[in-house]
Amino acid sequence: MTSEKVKAERAAYHERPEWSYSQMKVILDSGIDYAVAKKIGMLPAPESKAIDIGSLVHQSVLGGDGEYVVSPYPDYRTKAAREWKQEQIDAGKIILTEAEELMIGDIAKNIKEHPYSQQYLYGEKIQHEVEMYATLEGIPMRAKADAIRFYENNEKLTILDLKTTSKFDMFKWTNMRNHYDLQCAVYSALAAASMGKNLLSDMDFVEYIFCVAEVVPPYRVQYATVTKEYVEHGLDKLNACVKEIKEWNKRESKIPNFQLTEWLELGDFSQ
Repeated sequence: MTSEKVKAERAAYHERPEWSYSQMKVILDSGIDYAVAKKIGMLPAPESKAIDIGSLVHQSVLGGDGEYVVSPYPDYRTKAAREWKQEQIDAGKIILTEAEELMIGDIAKNIKEHPYSQQYLYGEKIQHEVEMYATLEGIPMRAKADAIRFYENNEKLTILDLKTTSKFDMFKWTNMRNHYDLQCAVYSALAAASMGKNLLSDMDFVEYIFCVAEVVPPYRVQYATVTKEYVEHGLDKLNACVKEIKEWNKRESKIPNFQLTEWLELGDFSQ
């Protein structure tokens, strides 16, 4: 598959109308109006070098052509360098330094060589970038799992989520602040639904694991599993998001409102 076709397919997926985890987590952090505004393209998508590095590590590990180019310039002070940089941006390419390209290679190498990766990332019963769609509680949702391992007789599924972080030792604390428990719940529920199962009545059908990769030296890699309580906490967040989306759907005006009338109380440390 050509890189242009892969790029087009990824763009088409992100333009679909169903709600995704990344869109729903904005509801929890910034409210439904802000989330809808981001979903329909009123607000720009986030951009950062960390996002670019994470995306390229994913592509290196899971397959696919990375849309990047290594800069031949040490900086962009000259007119020629600035013009070259703008050409790459206009072409939709990620600009890397030689050091960053080597770093991505080292991170991907450590992930691939981890003793658990053969069991959960590679193998004939494992599929990469699996798209899933279902209607949950009346709300159409979508997800794309990094990897899913299928078992004989469809007795269960294992979903693997690859995460990159510069704060490796803090992942155990920051993952829920980043609403990865919500992601776990959404992906698990969609995977179960795609196999004719109900996650609430068959919680053991889906096993969810993280592969956490460090993006600063020494590029450590560790696998993590989740408890039933973790999934349930994510389901609580999912239910909160569903409630907000349903309330939004009932509103006559579908124009996001950024005039917040609720008073913000500062100094309340009980929450």
